Parts: sequence; C-alpha cells; structure tokens
Amino acid sequence: MTSGNAARMPGDVLLVGSMPFDDAETVFRETAKGLKGHLTAMPDGEVKERKNWVGMLPEYVFAFHPQLEETVSPGGGLEQPDLPEGVHLSELDAFWAFKIKAGEKLVFDNLLYADFAIDSYATFRRLRNEGVIEPGTRFQVSLPAPNSAIDAFFNDNSEWPEVHEAYLRGINHEIQRILEVVPANDLAIQFDMAWELVDLAMGEANYFAFWPRSNLEGKIERHAAQLNEIWKAVPEETLLGYHWCYGTWGGWPMTDMKDLSLCVRMSNEAVKRAGRRLDYVHMPVIKEPDDAFFAPLDDLKIGDTKVYLGVVHEKEASLEPFRRRMQGARKHLADFGIGGVCGYGRIDPRDLPEVLRVHTVCAEELAKL
Repeated sequence: MTSGNAARMPGDVLLVGSMPFDDAETVFRETAKGLKGHLTAMPDGEVKERKNWVGMLPEYVFAFHPQLEETVSPGGGLEQPDLPEGVHLSELDAFWAFKIKAGEKLVFDNLLYADFAIDSYATFRRLRNEGVIEPGTRFQVSLPAPNSAIDAFFNDNSEWPEVHEAYLRGINHEIQRILEVVPANDLAIQFDMAWELVDLAMGEANYFAFWPRSNLEGKIERHAAQLNEIWKAVPEETLLGYHWCYGTWGGWPMTDMKDLSLCVRMSNEAVKRAGRRLDYVHMPVIKEPDDAFFAPLDDLKIGDTKVYLGVVHEKEASLEPFRRRMQGARKHLADFGIGGVCGYGRIDPRDLPEVLRVHTVCAEELAKL
C-alpha cells in the first residue's frame, strides 16, 4: 500500500459494524479493551433498534411514513429463519412490504441514522477524551446502500426507481446532519451491501420472487449503478468504505459463495465509479477456501484502496485454519487487513470478549507472515 493509504487506514482490523450489546457505551468499552492498537475506526455496534439491520427501516420508518402504505404484514414481526447449514432460501414472497400512496411524491426526511450517530458520537468522544478509546480513532457509521435498504420491502419493483431516489436523497441528508456534529476528519462512512451480493451470488435465480429477472451481467449493472451516486455526500476528509456482504439472515452465508469474483468485480466497479478516493473494501472469506477461491484477487484494479479480508472465523480450535486462509490469500494479494465475515450483532454477548481476543491474535499472526 502507498504511504497515503497507510496514513488514512493504519488499522489492521476492521469491525463491520454490528455488536451484540444494548448500548453504544458497552460496545465502545469492550471494543477499545479487546482491540487496542488495531482499529482505524470504531462502530457503535448498531444497537437497539438497529439489531435487525435494514429490518429497522420497515419497523421504525416505513410503517409510520405518511406517504407509504403497507401491502404485506409480517404478523408478529421479523423473525430470523433457523436453517440447517448449507440450506438457503429462494423465490420467497415478500415478508413485509410497502407501496407509495397514490398521488404522493415520496420523501424520506428522517431515516433515523443521523439521530443514532449523533447520540453515539457524544459517548464516543467522551470515552476518547477519558482515554478509554485511543487518540486518533475515528467514529464509524455503517449505512445500508439503497438497494439493500429498499429491494426487500417494496414488492412492486416498478416503484423502485422513485423509492431508490428518495432513499438516496434521504441518506445524503442523514450524512449531512451527521457532519454538522461529527468533524469530517473524525468520521468513517461505510456502505453495506448485502441484498446486492446475495442477488448476484444466485445467478439467474432470485431470493425474492418479485425481484426482476435478469442474467448476472444485468444484475451487476443494476447494483453497480448505485455506486455512481452513494459517495457524493461524503467529503474527502471522511473515510469511505464498502462492505460486500453475504448476509447472516438464517445463517452465514445466505447463499453459496464459490470465490471472491463478485467482491472483486464490485470493488473494481466501485473505484471506477467513485469521484473520490475509496479508502477500503471488505470481502468475506469462507472457512475452507482453495486457491481458486482467492484467484480472482489477481484481477483487482483498485489502486491503493485497502482490502480487508474476512478471514477471521472465531470458533476454531487453533490458528492453523486462519494461517491457511492468510497464506492462500497472500499468493494473490500481498497486503491486506483482516476482519470477520460480517458483524457480530447476532452472537451471544458473552462470547464477544473471546471474539475480539481472536481478532487480536490473528492480527499479530498477520504481522508475522
């Protein structure tokens, strides 16, 4: 990596975002204790209302929006399916869906993300001033990209262009509100793309029956198109990262992950379509990858954008599987940081200290290889 990139992204560990606690202060304290010296930026854990990730939007935003009406109700609320390992869902009907009311022009004037971030930043700054959080650590805000935020909850896809545009304007407004409180050079913005990668990984099949039919190239163009826009509200002084996510709804990954080709393709598209520096991308890695899994890394064309590979699988008896994954990746990418495959919001909070300890041990091992 170049010195400019190293200065902006010095941390060798990335936390994607979600953590299994009920308040941001616990997240910050546990993270600061468990990963001291390894993070560029620290997330607030996406606690409370955000535990279900984009599930927060129908529950707290769409259901109360005066310009939307519910078309499909989940009944008792969102329940994560309990699936055997290796079993994936496909061609589902909508489980919670909305439409724009007739004659309305949709505007999202409060998506709540700024409210959460501003509240968490006050705690973050206090703990950093007290020396709990290391000086120089940035505040990380993870946001759903438009297609992840919208595509599962609007089952009339003829409305998607209008809803996507409204969400993009809304999320830009959220970022602007955050920047009124959080200095641009103290902030990291990460866009999470899960439904996008799940859709791509299914090829010509669909996760939801109401998604538009397309071949892989058509899907890539549809999901990459949002990369032309989502960076525009993020100032140059703020770190910008993308998390290519295979999801944990019903278990990780939500669909088969044969190799890193989709993550590489989307990373190349992201850098090509951004009108500013893309500071990092995160790519998950399966437990037992072969050389073919990592080979697409040879095709990366992302300049000095830092890559974090999700090579940490915390429930392993030894470091040997981690070493094998790192050595396999090193054949195709000389320099990278590490992380888990996704966030940790759905694990038992009692397991989190051990998860962070494993990240630290793996980071120390990374430095030796």
